[in-house]
This record gives sequence, structure tokens and C-alpha cells, in this order.
Amino acid sequence: MKILRESSEDEMILEYLKAESTSGRFSEQLKETLEKLRLEESVILSADLQNTAENAGRKKLLGEFRGYGMGQKMFERFPAVTEWKLCTFSNADLGKIRYIDYSYWNELSAGTHMPFSAAKTIRDGKIVYGVSNNGFLRAAEYIRNGGSFPRLFFLTPDYESFVIVEGHLRMTAYALAPECFDNIEVIVGKCSGEELRKWM
Repeated sequence: MKILRESSEDEMILEYLKAESTSGRFSEQLKETLEKLRLEESVILSADLQNTAENAGRKKLLGEFRGYGMGQKMFERFPAVTEWKLCTFSNADLGKIRYIDYSYWNELSAGTHMPFSAAKTIRDGKIVYGVSNNGFLRAAEYIRNGGSFPRLFFLTPDYESFVIVEGHLRMTAYALAPECFDNIEVIVGKCSGEELRKWM
């Protein structure tokens, strides 16, 4: 893992929304939330991080959509982030990255929280909770063919171990195609290890 530069909460929120806007599972819900808040899709697709009003709008959007900054939904008990960095990760870092503690990811990774273990489950053809593995396999094939994903978002207490906040499917695809996990940009938020354990 290498730290490239300083990042920010505003940049993380933008990248989070970019990823959700391309998600087959969540994009429609995000569009509905944009309409509810009377925001244009351009605040995501052609964003200006120097625009204070835009940044405030995106933060409100992520709050309404996912509970960010409101202590709700997936951001309930979310840790206070003390610094933001843009980092690059490579194949050697795969063993340092963990899923959140959630029943589906726990089962898929055989209780290890590790994407590598989930990749083995998928290769073995095991189906968890009746959810098809085809999405992971398609995503892995996509990156093998030169496709790219929006940046992932991790939390860390020490820059030695990392927990995925946003990007579980994409991280699983990288574990299925580890040769493609090279110089992958990730926004990393540093937080208290105790707060991280309580959240995840």
C-alpha cells in the first residue's frame, strides 16, 4: 500500500455516489433520492469538489440515501475519521483487506472476512443464501478484459489492516482476478480501532 496524497470527506462522498450510480442494485434508488432532494445527476457525473454548495448537496444526498452523517442505516455507529488519504493497493495487500461483519459476507468468506476466502467459495460453486455468484464472475471477467471500477473506500486504524466500507462486490471481483489488483486507487479513512470494531 502506498499513500499518494491527502484526500477528504468530500472526495470520499463523491466516489461513493459514483459507485452507487453505476450499481445495478442501487442506482434506481439513488435516482429517486436525487429527485426527492431536487438535485441534478450532474452533481455526481460532472462534480466540482471546489464547489461548497455541491459538496453540501452530495453529503445530504448520501445522508438521505445511506444514512451518512446521521448515524443511520449502514452508517450507524460509524467511526469518526481523523484523516483521509488516497492510496494505491496491489496484489501483496489482498491479505490485509477484510469485509464488514455481516451475515452474507461472513458466510461467503467462510467466517474469515477475507475476499480471498470468498473467491474460493465462489470458485467451488457454493451459493450463499440463494444469491447467485454470477455478478462476481461477470465483474472479474470485466476487469480481466481491461475494465475499471470507481474507487473503493476502506477504513483503517493503522494502515496495516483495512475494512471495506464501499466496494464489497468489486473487491471480491479483484480477489477472483488478483492479477488485476495492481495500483488500484482507494480512499482510506483513518479511525480508532475500537470504534471500527464497534461499527463493523
